Parts: sequence; C-alpha cells; structure tokens
Amino acid sequence: MNDYYAGLDMGTDSVGWAVTDPDYNLCKFKGNAMWGIRLFDESNTAEERRGFRTSRRRTERKRQRIEWLQMLFDTEIAKKDIAFFQRLKESKLYLEDKSTAVPYAVFADEDFTDVDYHNLYPTIYHLRKELILSREPHDVRLVYLALHHLIKNRGHFLFDNMGSDFEKESSFEVLFSNLQEYLCTEYELSLECTDCTQIAEILKDKTKRKTAKSSEICKMLGISKKTHPKQTAVILLLCGQSVKLADLYGDDSYNNEEKPSITFEKGYDDNEEYYRDLLLERFELIEKVKALYDWAVLADILKGEKYISFAKVKTYEEHKGDLQQLKSFVKEKCKSEYNEIFRETKDKLNNYTAYCGKFKEDGKNGAIIYRTNQIDFCKYLKGKFDKLDKTGYESMFEKIENATFMPKIVIKDNGVIPMQVNKSEVKAILKNASEYLDFLNDADENGVTVADKILQIFEFRIPYYVGPLNNSSDKAWLVRKEGKIYPWNFKSVVDVDKSAEEFINNLTAKCTYLPDKDVIPKNSILYCKFMVLNELNNLKIDGKKPDVSFKQAVFNDLFMRRKKVTQKALRDYIKAQTGNTPEITGIDGDFKANMRSALELSIYNLTEQDKEDIIKAITIFCDDKKLLKRRIKMKFSDKLSEDEIKKICKLKYKDWGRLSREFLTEIYDFDTTTGECKDNIINTLWNTNDNLMELLGSKYNFAKSVENAVLGSTHKASIEKMIADMYVSPKVKRPVYQSMKIMQEIVKVKGGAPKKIFVEMTRHDGTKGDAGRTKSRKIQLEELYKKCKEDSGELWEELEKTEDDRFKQDKLYLYYTQMGRCMYSGESIGLKDLFNNNLYDIDHIFPRSKIKDDSLDNRVLVKKQINAHKDNDYPLDGSTREKMKNHWQYLYQHNFISKKKYERLTRVTPLTDDELSDFIARQLVETSQSTKAVATLFKTLYPNTEIVYVKAGLVSEFRNEYKFTKCRDVNDLHHAKDAYLNIVVGNVYNVRYTHNKSIFIKGLQTKKYSLNKMFTFETKGTWDIENSKSISTVKKSMHKNNILFTRYSYVQKGGLFKINPLKKGNGQAPLKKDLPLSDISKYGGYDKPTAAYFSYVKYDGKKGKECRQLVAIDNYLKKYYEENPTEYLTARLGLKNPVVLIPIVKYNSCIEIDGFRVHMSAKTGKYISCKPATQLVLGADKEAYVKKISKLLSKPEEWKITSFDGISEDENIALFDALVDKMTNTIFKVKFADMGSKISSHRDKFVSLDVRKQCYVLSEILKIIHCNVVTGDLTFINEAKKAGAIKFGMVVTDLKGINSIKLINQSVTGLFESKVDLLNI
Repeated sequence: MNDYYAGLDMGTDSVGWAVTDPDYNLCKFKGNAMWGIRLFDESNTAEERRGFRTSRRRTERKRQRIEWLQMLFDTEIAKKDIAFFQRLKESKLYLEDKSTAVPYAVFADEDFTDVDYHNLYPTIYHLRKELILSREPHDVRLVYLALHHLIKNRGHFLFDNMGSDFEKESSFEVLFSNLQEYLCTEYELSLECTDCTQIAEILKDKTKRKTAKSSEICKMLGISKKTHPKQTAVILLLCGQSVKLADLYGDDSYNNEEKPSITFEKGYDDNEEYYRDLLLERFELIEKVKALYDWAVLADILKGEKYISFAKVKTYEEHKGDLQQLKSFVKEKCKSEYNEIFRETKDKLNNYTAYCGKFKEDGKNGAIIYRTNQIDFCKYLKGKFDKLDKTGYESMFEKIENATFMPKIVIKDNGVIPMQVNKSEVKAILKNASEYLDFLNDADENGVTVADKILQIFEFRIPYYVGPLNNSSDKAWLVRKEGKIYPWNFKSVVDVDKSAEEFINNLTAKCTYLPDKDVIPKNSILYCKFMVLNELNNLKIDGKKPDVSFKQAVFNDLFMRRKKVTQKALRDYIKAQTGNTPEITGIDGDFKANMRSALELSIYNLTEQDKEDIIKAITIFCDDKKLLKRRIKMKFSDKLSEDEIKKICKLKYKDWGRLSREFLTEIYDFDTTTGECKDNIINTLWNTNDNLMELLGSKYNFAKSVENAVLGSTHKASIEKMIADMYVSPKVKRPVYQSMKIMQEIVKVKGGAPKKIFVEMTRHDGTKGDAGRTKSRKIQLEELYKKCKEDSGELWEELEKTEDDRFKQDKLYLYYTQMGRCMYSGESIGLKDLFNNNLYDIDHIFPRSKIKDDSLDNRVLVKKQINAHKDNDYPLDGSTREKMKNHWQYLYQHNFISKKKYERLTRVTPLTDDELSDFIARQLVETSQSTKAVATLFKTLYPNTEIVYVKAGLVSEFRNEYKFTKCRDVNDLHHAKDAYLNIVVGNVYNVRYTHNKSIFIKGLQTKKYSLNKMFTFETKGTWDIENSKSISTVKKSMHKNNILFTRYSYVQKGGLFKINPLKKGNGQAPLKKDLPLSDISKYGGYDKPTAAYFSYVKYDGKKGKECRQLVAIDNYLKKYYEENPTEYLTARLGLKNPVVLIPIVKYNSCIEIDGFRVHMSAKTGKYISCKPATQLVLGADKEAYVKKISKLLSKPEEWKITSFDGISEDENIALFDALVDKMTNTIFKVKFADMGSKISSHRDKFVSLDVRKQCYVLSEILKIIHCNVVTGDLTFINEAKKAGAIKFGMVVTDLKGINSIKLINQSVTGLFESKVDLLNI
C-alpha cells in the first residue's frame, strides 16, 4: 500500500473529506475521485432534549401522585359515592359518552350537585380556606378535592431548608443578610443598611413604580450609579428593572454577548439556563437577588396572610368588587361602550373579555380570539376613560394608574410559591379532617397513618442520585429490594446510600485529555489550584512576567488568604512589596479563579484527601443535606464534631471541571534524550510562569506524554461507545460519528490507515445564537466619542457627518479609534489625506512576517515615512514608546483600543523563540475541547497515523491568495474542497514547522523565512516550486467538481405529533387509541403526526391494476404496523392484497427520477417533499459574484450600494439568464423545467426591479436549486412566496411523464452504491 493522506472538514451539519497521494493528487477508486461531502441534520443540544424529557417526567410524576392519593381515599369515598372517581375521569367527555350518564363532573347527589358546589365554593381556594378554618365535619369528597389541588400544584422545591412559616424562616432580613455577606465575601462590596425592613416595605408597595423604588432604596443606602455602580445595579435588578451584566459585574466583555442585559420581569424563566451557562459561578449573585425579588412577589401574593388560599380568596373578592365598580362606572358614564368593554373579542382589543378569558356566544362559552395581561388591560381602560369625569371613582382610577386593578388568582407569579407554604395548608386541612374522618388515623404495620402518607405524597421527590426507579432501564443504577415503591416505604425499599455510590460510579464526565479518566469537581482544591495558577501565569507587571518566586508569594499571600482576589488587591500588594504602583496586564479585570474551598476547609483537622472527599460529596449531594450529613458523619465522625459537620454541610460546591486528577498529577514532562521524567503538570504550573497551553506546546513534552497515555489505555470499545463517552455537546457527536464512519470506509478501500489525517472542525464552544446584526462601526465610535466630547473637538463633528457605510474602510475606522493621530508619532493626520497611500500606511504591530494576525488589535494607522524606518522589528522603538505612552494609555482607558493592543504597543521585550513557536502553534494547534476529543479518538483507532490540526484561518488565507472562491449559497462542494486544502496547507505547515521547528523559528528571527510567503519557497517532499508543480496540481484539483455527495438517512424518532391538540373536528391523530377519545370529530386530535419511515408496497388498485406506493408509517402507529404489516395496510389504509416490497425506506433516502437525484426530506399530505441531490455548478466567476450578492444582502436595508460592493444591473441580468438556463436546459430540467419557464416569463419584471431587489430574487432562485433549501420567495417577480418545492406523489405508479424511478443505496462516502428499480422490483 502506498502512503496517502486524508483530510476532513467537520461542521455541525456536514463533513467534507478528501484522499490524496503525498503530491496532492486526488486518489481514485473505481473511476471516482476520492473526495466528497456528507450532509446531515444538525443534532439538538442536550438542553433542548432535556427540556422535553423533564416536562414529560414532571407530568408523569404529577399523575402518579394523584393516583396514590386516590388509592388512599378510594375505599372511604366508595362508601359515599361509588362513581365519584369515574365522573372525574370522564369529566372531559360528552354526556352520551359517559358511563355514569349524568350531566355533572364532580357531584351528582340528589341534594348536592356541581351547581351547589360552585355556589358554595366559587374557587378551589374558597374550599381550602373553609377546610382550614372549620373543624365541622365535611364531605370526604371535599377533603379529597382540596388535597388533590394542593398535591397537583405543590410549589417549587428551591428552598430545601425552609420551614412552613414563610415570614419566619424565609424572612427578608435573612435573605438580605445572605446577599450582603455574599457581596462582601465574593466582591468586597458593602450594602450598609441599619433597618432592611424599610427596603422590604418599599419592595412590597404596589403603588410605587420600579424606578421610584430603586431610587428610594439607593438613596436610603447612600449609593448612586456614579459612586457605587455595582451595588446600584443590584438594587435596580432587585426592583425588577433591566440592568446590563457589564454594570452588575463590572465586566465590559458582557456587552458583546447575545443577551447583555437581565431582568426578572420578562422572559427570565426562558433565559435562566442561558445566564447560568454564561455566568457560571458568578450566577450565584443572580440567585441571591432573585430570592429577594421572589420574596417581594410572594409577599404580594400572600397579602399579609399565613395561607395562600386565604390570600387568593381575598384577591377573588377584590376582583369581584373592582368588576362591580367598573360596570357601575361604564353604565353611568359611557353606556355605549359597555359591549366593547365586556362582551366583544377581537384581535388587539385589550378589553375585559381578553383579560378574563371568558366569552359568551349565544349563551354558550365562545372562542377567545385575543388574550391580554393586567398592565395592558389597565392601559386600555385608562385610554378609554381618559376624558371622562372620574368623580366618586378616584380609588378605582388610582388602582388603574398603578396597574393593580382587578387582580387575578391564576397568574404567572404563582411560580414563586415554595412547597413549604402549601405544605402548611396540607397539614392544617389534615389536622382538622382527622377529627371527623377516622380513616385518616388508620395506621399500617409500620405505624404510618393515612394522614402521614398523604403528607409524604406531597413531599415526595425522587433524589437525582437514585435515578430511574425502573430497574429494566439500561440507564438505571438503582439498588433496591423487592416490592412496589411508595413515598412512605421509599427508604425501606431503596438502598439510598448504595444507590448514591452507584451514581458516583456512573458519572460519565470524562477528562478532555485522558478520555478514560473521570473529571474532578470544579471546587476540588487541586482543580482550584490549577485554575488559579493557569490564570496567574498570564500576569505581567509593567509589561514583564514576574519572577516565579514572586508569583508564588502572590498565591500564598493573596489567594490562600482571600476568597476573591481583585486587581486592586493585587495592585496594593505589589505596591506594599515594591513601593511602586505597577501597571498590571495579562489578566482581564479581577481574577476569575479562587481557592475558596481550600480556605473554607482549612479550619478543620483534615488531610488533603479528606478535604477532596468532602468537596466531592458536597458537589454530588448538595441538594440533599440529610444524606450529605449522614455520609460525612459516617466517614469523618472521628475527626469532626457535630457542630463542624453541620457547618460543612452548609457549604455550596457544584459543577465539575474538565480535567482529571491523573492528568494534573500523573502526566510528566520528560527529557527526549535520556527519557528521564521531570515534573507533573500541576508542579510545573507552580514552578514556572507558563500556562497549560504553553505546557502542551513545543517547549515541553507533556503533549507526547498525553498521547502515550491515551495509546496505552485499554480503550478498545466500539466507535459508538467511544463517541458516547466524549465530554462534548451532542451537536459535536453527530459529525464525529459520521467522520469515523467515513474514515473506516477510506481505510477499507485503501487497504490500510493513512500516513496523516488532517482535521479542521467548526468551532462550537461558546458559539452565539443569531443575535441580530452587531452594532455598526459608526455607532460604536459615536458611543465612545460621546463619553469624551471635551477631548474630541472637530473629530466629533466630522464623525457625525460621515456616512455609516464608509466605516467599512479600515483606514477610516483606525483613524477615529486613534483620535486622528499617527500611532507612532502622535502627529495629526489630515482627514483629506487619509487615503493617500504615499502618506499613510496600516502597519502590523507584531510583524506579519513572524505572526499572522490581521485583526484590528494588531494593526495601526501610521505615517508611511515612519513605518518605512520601522522595518519588521519588534518591540517598537523605545523613544516611540516613551513619546506615545500617554496617548496609548488614554485610548486604552477610554476603550478606543483593547487591552491586547495596548500590551503589544507598550511591550519592551522582543518576541522570544518560545513565543514565536507558541504563536505559530496556536495557528496550527486547535484549542477547542471538541477537536482535541476527536483527535484522541482518531489516535486511538489509528495509532500509527499522525493527526494534524488545521485551523480554518490558514486555509482561508490560502484560498484568498490563489483566488479559490468559496460560495455556500451556490452549492455544498466547498466542504470537500476545504478538506482537500486541509491536506495541502496542513501538510506544508506540519512539515515546515512541526517537524523542523527550531530551523523554522531561527529562519523567522533572521528574516530568512516569512509567514507571508509560506508557499513561495521549496520544502523537499512537501511543496515543489519548480515549474510551479505543487500549486499547479492544487489548482487542477480545485477546478474539478467531480465530488461525491451523500446525505445521512435515518428513521425519525422523537415527538409523535405537534404537542398541543386541536379542537373538535381537527387533527390527524386521535387523542387516545380507544373510544370515545379516538373520535376526532368530537374531541379533536393531534396535528401533523410524524412518520418514522416509509414502506414500499404493491397492491391491487382499481380494476385490478397493480399499484406501487411509498407508505408513510407514522411513529404513533409504528408498533402496530411492525407487528402485523398486512393487517395495518389492509384494515388501516384499505389496501387490497398488499405486499411489502421494501420494509423500510428511510428519510433522506436518495431517489433517482429519470437521471435526476433527490433526497426524500418530508411527507406533506399525500406527497413526499424532496431536496435536490445534484449540486449546482456555476463556474468561478459567477460564484464569486454570488458571494458579493450575499454580502450585500447581509447589510441593512438602508445600505447605500456603491462601486465598492461590486454589484451591477448587467451582471444581475446575466446571472438571472444563467440560472434559468440551468433549470430548463440541464439535468435540473427533470424537476425544474416548469419553474424555470415561469421565472423566465417574468424577466422583464426582474429587469425593472432596483438592484437590491434583483439581488434578493437571485438569492431566492438559488435557494430553490440548492441542495440544502426547499423553496424561495419570488413575490418580487409575481410568483409565490414559497416557490419551487420539489415533491412527488406517494403512489409512484401514478406519476405522469416519468420513465424510471430508482432507489439509490449509498455507502457513507458514496464510493459504493446500488440501484433498485422501483417500477420493476
């Protein structure tokens, strides 16, 4: 077998691959060039899948609690009313479908029916209140209904240690004290307050607006935004206002996030996970403030009452009184408006009908068209009555003004009610009921009464460390005895401690670098030390890294004495040691890492391992204080007193790190000559000023030790198991799995593993969602200049006059970020001369010949004359640094330049060989966790193959240099071409730098080599420049389009249909399998059932004609079909003499219709929707033009098109004609001929459009032909909004004008395929 290379370009929904010989010629197999693309649907995140699972489990557990309650009440209620539970069960059915044949849902006694019940108890809260107040005997059914409501709606479990008396146990004083202590400990901020009850009263005052509340509290505390910005932000958040995260934490980096602000008023619940992931341990501040905010909300709900039901009855009466007052006012002042206010329902009408959600139509409940909230309802009334006389109704209008008018019982704020508050009601009801319902006092063999069991049902939660109670689940780790589990026997049937041990053993998080080792807790003392040192080793004092001994002193004197180390604390420490005020760089604001766990446990007489064990126990069991206490007591009772154990159990540690203990302590550096071990990672971090990335770089041999450890591990599991164990997102696992399958097939075809595998992977870690367009450069500059207007003078005036689109020119943008001055001389630059290239240049601070960095952080605007003298030297000349230091400092302090740019400008030392090596390594070595995990897998599977990382930026530069256009809007072929270029570019850098590091670095320092000209000089066996041999081979390959294309086909799982059922007469799937709820005409049904796959069958049609059909097998009927296909096809679909020809045809299967290939993407009624499986090719020039169109369309609507955009009407028309030609005169005509003719008929309309609209139409036509989209919007040329969809009927024998239709079975690469003739099988 000859040596060969493999390249992979991995995205979230694609894998491009290529195979070449060492000279970059594409390998061939059975006449096919060995390069291709594999497309698939992007996987859901774990969070999305968890959301559905959590909701489903919550519903199941709620149903289970109600069943247990019914079981306890069943015998007693049967004595009184044997059909009671049956009526409840059938309450949603029409009378004719009920087995009880009575028109009531709850009570059907001769002397007491539903009517009497609702007259006595208008709401369930009235019943709960009476059962709490009265000791008089009540019907057992009433007691059941009250308990049913409480057990169904328990409240949240966030306050595990809170008792039932909300006012005492969760007092405002305690919560406010917690916040004060946290701010002081973590952020060294004070909130001095002599009487916090005054703050509580302000928060509870519904007559005050949010701004008034925050203003009053800030004044009381003596703080303001100017003097105490962080504390002020805390108070604003507490009062329900929106605050910037940057203000709350004093960290401007949050301004660039997708959601830079936070408020508890709107959308917080939906975004809580986002904030938790973004802020990590900082999120604890949000939790502390939210606890106080919820206190105020709950205090408002309780209205001074002890029980929720009492408060809700009060709310009901208030609403009732307000309604009567409103009706009186309307009848008295504006009777003509009565119907609109109380009886109508229509879109955007914020009247009482929309607010209360009730509408009568012909004496019956009608459908509500529009719903509104209290605030908008009050605004509506305010506007309606604005000009009317309000005499006698002043109190009503005061409530309308404050948006407190007509409060409702069922509100979103009910979500803040803790379980403990409702528990007090359960206890009170059971206490009274036990006096007249004797069965509640009946005890079982263990002495547990029915009343106790009911309370235990209410309190019952399955601890997360116990996991699924179903032992048959392959995910279960439960240790249990025989017998059914109930809340009252849970602890006797389930071995909680052993289950907890199994839970620890089942923790699947694995080390990023050693995939068979478990990660350690994030608050482990070892991990904290790693985090602190990794951050501390970036520290620079006055532009230089400190001595190692000084860094160690900082660690011991600051981090081992303070829970939070701020930059101010560090500066004060250095000043105390040296007498000078230092300039601190290298760290971003305050230190993020800390040694909190070490400090908190230092006061106890424990070994280091004891402390680590305790931290691990707290991390796992922090939500179950009883179990945590028991475990600590069991293991450390000889070392810790009862009081000490209690204090330790109050500590909070959560989350896990990404590294294992073995990685930090058992991976050693070694001498390559002697093989002698030096030191491990954690000790090297302590004894040097290098961070982890530097330790894994060229200076040390840790990376080699990691590689040896991985290869030495007994990791011989299946690919599926290896990928499942990866500590990466599900979005990453799918492309990884596909890549592994592709490599397996390549190895099979070639007869052995490649010499090298080149991997490029799209970044997933921390990727932002679509947050809309970022701020324009002009807006950014305006915001900066507004803050320093007094120093900006004429610049501000010129800035305001300059058009937005001109700032896309870097020279102009740099001019304003430098406040109109040369960055090396400080001389003013005349705006009129700015674009004179003989006068001004853009220079790279780090010379581009040594460091490839074209970011704005590495570029400055300078006088050409000065730049000519600078050459490629670094650091900047000492006289320049001295002269410009004040100006640079001003720009940095006012955010005109970044910290990185400032540090590069002021640095006094040259780039060392190690730094150069690391900079280049950063361009070559991928730092993302995902890519490392993938490389580890490849290395495990192919131990003799070199795995080479390739960064997208290097390939992009190569593409630009040699004008290899990449246009995603035309086709997907760029994935394969990127994989090919990964081989070319990756190999040149790999051989030049990785294999000959010292020679290459020396060449850079002596200016013999340049990163700007990597492909202009010879590298033996890698890059041949004689007669441009290598680049000619690359160009020849890149101009080919003979790329294989496959799509991942699958059986669809997940949701059975759309979640929300439709009203009667609507829906395609019934609510239940059996009658009466299976009758869609009466009870409605679920819409759009999802099909699992298709089956290809033949059957006898009309007049005995043989028919062949692709039958969609819906997920909810899949089991029925698979158990008896013939019965399903006959009874369910009415097919005559059916025969299954192909049992499963998966989604995304490839179908060839008269030579044109499509992928089956969805079922639409009786049709199958498809995506083209033939890639569009337009040629390099037209693809480059389409790229310009895409760039233009990404600009705002008001963007002024200039020659700089490269768009013209003539070229638009030429592209229009070319696309029409593709649709009508090539293989595309099989499915697009009619669409092409329609588009062609609107050519005159297209020509009459303005240039931007023409570009939009062209982009939409491209969507129609593209393999990854389905339709395009052609409304500008008088065609449909969703035009161009490809679909064909499921009955293939009925398709008109088709000569052949074949199913194409393809291997993962497409190198192997077979065809099945669907008309003749």
